[in-house]
This record gives sequence, structure tokens and C-alpha cells, in this order.
Amino acid sequence: MSSSRDLVAEVIRNPKYQELLQRRNRISLTFFVITLIIYAGFILTLAFDPELFGRPIGNMTISIGVFTATLVLISASILVALYVYLSNKIFDPLLKDIIQEIQK
Repeated sequence: MSSSRDLVAEVIRNPKYQELLQRRNRISLTFFVITLIIYAGFILTLAFDPELFGRPIGNMTISIGVFTATLVLISASILVALYVYLSNKIFDPLLKDIIQEIQK
């Protein structure tokens, strides 16, 4: 039976694992860019037009800033949930298949 270090080395050398890394990195980068745009947009708006966030929405008592901050939090939660879903449904089964292939 091979040691765990040998197994790790075989997994790293496997072309399917390299493809998995590329897919995971591409998706992670996409999520990072989306998050960066959302947060940077929020912070830059707050920095350069703070009066905008102080205005109420229509006749309601909630301000644009509170509403926007809530949307930022909701978007972060959705992105985290989506990444966990992708990880559980795509990345983890692929890694499991790679390990089973190597152990044969």
C-alpha cells in the first residue's frame, strides 16, 4: 500500500486534477471579480457621493444606503451558497473520482 505522500503526489500529477484546479481557479476568480465589483461599487459610492446613501427611497423611511447595504449582504450570502453548491456537486465528486482512479 502506498503512503499518503505518494497518493498526494500521484493526485497532483494527474491531468484530471490539473483540469480540476483550472476549473476551480477560474470559478474562484469569477466570484472574486463579482464580489470586488459589488463591494468596490458600494464603498466608492459611499466615498464620493455619501448624500446619495442618506436619501430615503420614495416615501419610505428606509434610506438608499441601508437598502444598498442589505443588497450587498444578500449578494455575498448568495455567492457563498453558490460556491458551496458548486464545490459539493462538482469539485468534490471530481476529486473523489481522481483518487479512486489512482488507488486502482
